[in-house]
Amino acid sequence: MTSTVQLSRDQRAVLANLLQARLLGLEQKRELQLQGQSQAVSARQTLLQDADDAGQRSGEHELEGIVGDIDSGEFQAISDALQRVHRADYGLCVQCQEAIPFERLLIEPQALRCAGCQALHERRAKLGLT
Repeated sequence: MTSTVQLSRDQRAVLANLLQARLLGLEQKRELQLQGQSQAVSARQTLLQDADDAGQRSGEHELEGIVGDIDSGEFQAISDALQRVHRADYGLCVQCQEAIPFERLLIEPQALRCAGCQALHERRAKLGLT
């Protein structure tokens, strides 16, 4: 069943601004992580560091890589949401087609699912069923 509740123009503008701010925040975070250097230069400098603390650096770099992957996924999800925010299907759950409450979108404007469907999706993913 598809919900007929639609987001107002003002609500969409608020959500678009939130998405823009989050995208800018991720871009700034990425810049800080790279300390203004290209990824290639940053990687090269890391490799050239002394080998005496390689074990500690290895763990740190692994963690940085995981955080970078999460940030990259979040960056893509936010970018995608910015493309959808003014389309009629933005704010509708991709599974049940019900309206995602505005309050949920204020917390996670890139949300694709209502809270119930998201919880089910996460449980299925944890069990390897997706």
